Amino acid sequence: MYEPTAYSPKEIAAFQGLFRLAACGKHFSSIKVQDIATAAGIGKGTLYEYFSSKEEILSSAVVYAMEKIVGWMEKQLKNPVSLYQILDGFVEELQTENLLPFSSLISLISMVSMEQRKQIQEQNHERMRRILAQMQRYEQQIFAIGRKNGEIAPELDDIFCEYVVISALAGIAGRNLGSHQCLEGKNDWDMARKLVFRSLRP
Repeated sequence: MYEPTAYSPKEIAAFQGLFRLAACGKHFSSIKVQDIATAAGIGKGTLYEYFSSKEEILSSAVVYAMEKIVGWMEKQLKNPVSLYQILDGFVEELQTENLLPFSSLISLISMVSMEQRKQIQEQNHERMRRILAQMQRYEQQIFAIGRKNGEIAPELDDIFCEYVVISALAGIAGRNLGSHQCLEGKNDWDMARKLVFRSLRP
């Protein structure tokens, strides 16, 4: 069982403020710490009590989002039904952004420079490594359910299955990147579902 990080309400407010700025079309390079503080509804000085820079805020926000996904996966595996129901539920959560602000997160990550990306990876390297390892373990369990139910062709390994799911989500991100919309296009999500289900079908 994965133990998530305990975030304070002000840290979560900072993450959500950053996501809102991205959703409004703000480029990460133009976002200032004061902008995040204003969007979060807290003082700039208070924000610096938790983070040393906007890069650290983004790095922590990425970890926060990843942990939300891991928590959701863990919940689904308590009463597993079928691969397709799990994937369909995941897409539904992303579509409504109940799970995490998918479009904003993708926009933010795509906007950072290589140097900023390096800083972000270094700041939370160990936490990201642990989260990704747990995510992979849950993925293996989910794909095992799919094979057991005959939803995944037996010759397809976990790496291929993961690639299909990521490709479907990347396709949506690519179509919506720069539009600054909250991925409300139902057709995009339907196409993502079809791509996954048809690619894995025995």
